[in-house]
Amino acid sequence: VVSLLPSATEIIALIGGERLLVGRSHECDFPPSVKSVPILTSSSLKFENSGQIDAAVKHALANGGGLYNIDEELLKSLKPDVILTQDLCSVCSVDVGKVYKAIASISPPPVVVNLNPRSLHDVLDNILTVGDAVGLGPQARAIHQSLRERVDKAVARGAAASAVSKPRVAFLEWLEPVYVGGHWTPQIIEMAGGLHPLNPPGPEGGGGNSFAVTAAAVTDMDPDVLILCPCGLDLEMTDREVARLLSTPSGDWLRALRPARL
Repeated sequence: VVSLLPSATEIIALIGGERLLVGRSHECDFPPSVKSVPILTSSSLKFENSGQIDAAVKHALANGGGLYNIDEELLKSLKPDVILTQDLCSVCSVDVGKVYKAIASISPPPVVVNLNPRSLHDVLDNILTVGDAVGLGPQARAIHQSLRERVDKAVARGAAASAVSKPRVAFLEWLEPVYVGGHWTPQIIEMAGGLHPLNPPGPEGGGGNSFAVTAAAVTDMDPDVLILCPCGLDLEMTDREVARLLSTPSGDWLRALRPARL
């Protein structure tokens, strides 16, 4: 099995299939034991700050360039039976078109499994999809049931807490420009007893795609809770990026916010 998606790598490990991994993406780093598995991908971009990455991504996509590279020779030598990937977002991970191009000369061709969850329930169902794809269906179903029960308990606690008040939450996936969180994130916030006004969950549970909003939209919302979770950045990088923004005029909106919790 080759996993080109961090969440898929975690699922494989969760259902007891880590021994099946023969290759991973450069972003697959959990559990720590997978770091010994060969890396098949690399990023074409180097992070300097939010604005620089946004401009570089837009330029690359506008010119038909990819954001990630695949070591096709190494992939071919590994002879995978299954490749786990996604086509939900071409910015977050290797796009599926590049995967199909990379396996064109592999015979027999591996099975490509796309994981494209829109809601939390879709995320959990991906466990079943991965389990069936790698021959660990029974283990996946047991884990799936356990996690559904945990979610149900968490939702009950969230409902009890929100009976008193529902805090307004702004979950931001990027800081310059400002992107508001989407997909399963708004659903999780409401399950926990909060509200996500900038991108509320839809009838199917999940919200729409993440999208750019003006900084004024965030300040006008006057959130009780502000969650800064820039896609692809770890906590240390996020702290540095927030500090950089606060030291520049472009961070005026962030300085103006005084949420109860950050």
